[in-house]
Amino acid sequence: MGALAVGLVAAVALAGCSFGKSDPPKPTAGPSVAPSQSELAKSLGALINGGYRFKVVAKEGSYTGGIDPVADLLDATVSVTSDGATLKIDTVAVRGTAYTRLTGLPLPGFDGATWFRVDPARITRPGSLGLSAVKDPTGIQALIAATHDVRREDRSYNGTVDMTRVTTWGPVNIPQVMQLGQAATRIPFEATVDDHDRLVAMKVEIPDNPVTATYSDFGTSLTTTAPAGAEPLPDHLYGMLGL
Repeated sequence: MGALAVGLVAAVALAGCSFGKSDPPKPTAGPSVAPSQSELAKSLGALINGGYRFKVVAKEGSYTGGIDPVADLLDATVSVTSDGATLKIDTVAVRGTAYTRLTGLPLPGFDGATWFRVDPARITRPGSLGLSAVKDPTGIQALIAATHDVRREDRSYNGTVDMTRVTTWGPVNIPQVMQLGQAATRIPFEATVDDHDRLVAMKVEIPDNPVTATYSDFGTSLTTTAPAGAEPLPDHLYGMLGL
């Protein structure tokens, strides 16, 4: 079970939603951007200017939660499964202070009974646990910015995405995607917008691992609060979580 535990921790350490760069490229419109891609980028407005809920599902697991980028609040859970064992990491961020709870492994600190407070001064990887990704926890902005050959039909967009330009995409293990070589630069995708032109779904057809994200409850206000009685995150967990 020890090897499996290490494997699960490594899987989360590599998952985009937990360990993406803090400043993904922003979608921009300009002379080199096709009109359809520009329209797709504009559909992200509701994900930048107000709260919403999200769910990203991949073969590795899922990443679900809600954010309010204006109030600087995040309440999310990443769950990764391997060989029948599941590791769940809950993360709460409240105006610059982050807390995490770990469940599912037979290791100290992973029993789900304790909330831990994360010391930002000890974070060496800014995107760890989504702590600096409050503005874009699923990585959708960088994903849309990396799209090509975008075509629109009614409320659907189709095209390809260059995954070599993406560091965060739900629970996806991006280094594994990179092993696809040149094929990783042209992964098919399909996006859907609602009648207000807000992005509500995005599916990326990674071979043997299609990833679907959904966005809902636009404008929702989170009532996230700091967990009572949180303890400092133990030293050994900073290393195990790749912080």
